[in-house]
Amino acid sequence: MNEWLLAGLLLFQGMGGGPRAAKTAGGPKVASPAFTLRELPLGLTARHRYGDGSSKYILSMTGNGVAIIDFDHDGKPDLLFADGVAPVLYRNTGKAWVDVSAGSGLQARPWGQGVCAGDFDNDGWTDVLLTYYGASRLYRNEQGKFRDVTAAAGLPESGKRFATGCAFVDYDRDGRLDLVVSNYVSFDLATASAPGATKYCTWLGLDVFCGPRGFPTDGPILYRNEGAGKFRDVSRTALQGISGLHYGLGVVTADFDGDGWMDVYIACDSTPGILLRNNRDGTLTDVAVEAGAAYGADGEELGSMGVAAVDVDGDGRLDLVKTNFIDESPSLYRNLGDWFFVDATQETGFARDATAVGWGVGVMDFDLDGRPDMVMANGHIYPELKAAYRQSKSLYWNGGGVFATLRTGTPMASRGLAVGDLDGDGVAEVVVANMNAAPSVYRVEGRRGSSFGVQLEGTRSNRSAIGARVKVTVEGHTQTDEVRSGGSYGSQHDFTLLFGLGPAKEAGRVEVRWPNGETEVIGKLEAGALYRIKEGAGVVGRVPWR
Repeated sequence: MNEWLLAGLLLFQGMGGGPRAAKTAGGPKVASPAFTLRELPLGLTARHRYGDGSSKYILSMTGNGVAIIDFDHDGKPDLLFADGVAPVLYRNTGKAWVDVSAGSGLQARPWGQGVCAGDFDNDGWTDVLLTYYGASRLYRNEQGKFRDVTAAAGLPESGKRFATGCAFVDYDRDGRLDLVVSNYVSFDLATASAPGATKYCTWLGLDVFCGPRGFPTDGPILYRNEGAGKFRDVSRTALQGISGLHYGLGVVTADFDGDGWMDVYIACDSTPGILLRNNRDGTLTDVAVEAGAAYGADGEELGSMGVAAVDVDGDGRLDLVKTNFIDESPSLYRNLGDWFFVDATQETGFARDATAVGWGVGVMDFDLDGRPDMVMANGHIYPELKAAYRQSKSLYWNGGGVFATLRTGTPMASRGLAVGDLDGDGVAEVVVANMNAAPSVYRVEGRRGSSFGVQLEGTRSNRSAIGARVKVTVEGHTQTDEVRSGGSYGSQHDFTLLFGLGPAKEAGRVEVRWPNGETEVIGKLEAGALYRIKEGAGVVGRVPWR
């Protein structure tokens, strides 16, 4: 164990990746970048409703997620927000954003939490799952109109489970998308205690909602796609080694060991994280503790909400980033291979800012230099704090394995966050869901290199190509990313993958490993366009950046 840890620290000392990174004996140093968030006036005016504006119950603080999906299949990404009263759907016409919630088929229900997307029936139209306190709802996309197929799919129609994050994932590689759903606390509004009732109902002298400590924990659910629109709960037999002592929130899927089978990580509040290793036999086992990804650097339980999988250092292994509660700072676990992670929060500069309550997190290359940066949505959980309840966003700029941090953007009580190129110019925007307010959309402003994007379609694999891994090589530097459902905090990033090239005009080699394990070498791709790649057929379309 000590040899692994020493090796990890020595690797970090050697990481540079380019002339921008610097490190001194006094700790990691990197020049502050000239970036900021500029809010875009897109006309997303619907005020999202959640809770009653107080902190009477823990249910009132978890908030909403957001999905960037092309629901009408017109090539332009649209926006779907979970909501405490009714989902909100905006259609992107290319000139304006139109609220098309009415008539969309999405139904009003209380206590909406998160959203994830995927084509579970492989018909070419993106379906969605909306998580709720009570019972989640599965909506089949029927050529741009949604139909609630929860009952027909065999999912529960009622209950009192507190579902939060979710993801579609083909964990058994049969070409059909399965579902993983995390659950927060065992909670019942009818019997919930009032603020201040017990030691679990106060914070720094304030009487606030009770929990999560003091509530019974809950575990994740895995639904296997049986085909013909049917799902079966296989949690009891397929999910192994989970202690049962978890408050689950954000969910991310990724192939952490590079074996071609998707694994799952669940960020947990005030309890150990869950890392489900895919055993390639229809089961997954929680290995978070032995892998070093369950706790903080000092063995402490963290108040984790959002999560992302990202190759921060270009070694081809996907690392983990989590958002945490105030005074904890976000966490970065570097993947050393062989199912061992090292907490690199301090070495990479992530520990510099511990003043935010972090929620959604998105990976995006701000300056398109080929190194992944990150953006996080923040917001406290207690409205009683007045002005301190609203917090600005956090930017983490990758200076070659060491990150510079910046707080920017209008302070809000934010929760879900998703990133995606909304206007087709090769640069991702940031969409943020805010508590009891209209959403925010931001553009990161600053100098940039060139970029290209890929949109994948499976044929033998699932149609959404969820789980496909793309490896891009540019002048000896490698970037690795995957198409995934879910992630962040209860949110869905755009399925399109963007790759920054810096000053280069093309990628020297693009390789796609499809969800069924087969690899396809695409070859060189020039900057300045979105490429549509179909499994077995290579590039089938090219759309220049606007």
